Amino acid sequence: MKSKININWNVSDSVKVIVTTKNFFSNKNFNISYTGNEYNKTKENIDFLVDKLLPEYPRFIKQAHGKKIINLDEKVICSHVADGIITSKKKQVIAIQTADCMPIVISSICGSIICILHVGRKGVEYNIISSAFEILKKYNYSYEAWIGPSISKEHYIVDKNIKKSFININKKYDKFFYKNNNQFYMDLLGIVSIQLNENNVKNIFYSDLCTVKNNDIFYSYRNSSDTKRFGTFVWIEWN
Repeated sequence: MKSKININWNVSDSVKVIVTTKNFFSNKNFNISYTGNEYNKTKENIDFLVDKLLPEYPRFIKQAHGKKIINLDEKVICSHVADGIITSKKKQVIAIQTADCMPIVISSICGSIICILHVGRKGVEYNIISSAFEILKKYNYSYEAWIGPSISKEHYIVDKNIKKSFININKKYDKFFYKNNNQFYMDLLGIVSIQLNENNVKNIFYSDLCTVKNNDIFYSYRNSSDTKRFGTFVWIEWN
């Protein structure tokens, strides 16, 4: 697994993306979450990233499976409880932690502004993508998106009530649920793609990596109920 992912999108080369893995460079068990884990080891892993790869200490958020977005360009930030971050400041690293939820990176094509989202089922239900674009559209740029490693539809089992709640939101979501052996499966990626399209993001790029299927590479909560997380880090190097 490469340390710097080549997304092959049309965004400026100034936008850098790093996704960590279970075994990252020569470091085994490269967890970046402090929750339920050994503090010193997690700190050591993040310090490694800052020392070797990142231009500054990353800006994390306290993820809450909601739709709140923090815009670091604003002068006053009342709370760091959120599931998305936006910045246009050069070399300001924004980051999220995941273990099945989707890391979604959104960037203006010119590379002047970036956004990172932590998107699980609730984030899709609340349409956090639209919340992000309530801010991003004010900058009057064209955007592209990249969706990192996350749970695939082949492994995401949900109950019929979840299906019903999504269809109540929008009937077109029905096609993103299918039944197999008396179990319902949900295609989060399909719904997210529609929500991005609805916000004028026509070019979407995918890692095509499933965290459950590739559990030897990525942490997966569904696979092991693990509190460990891998990270997605984004910043603007220059412009």
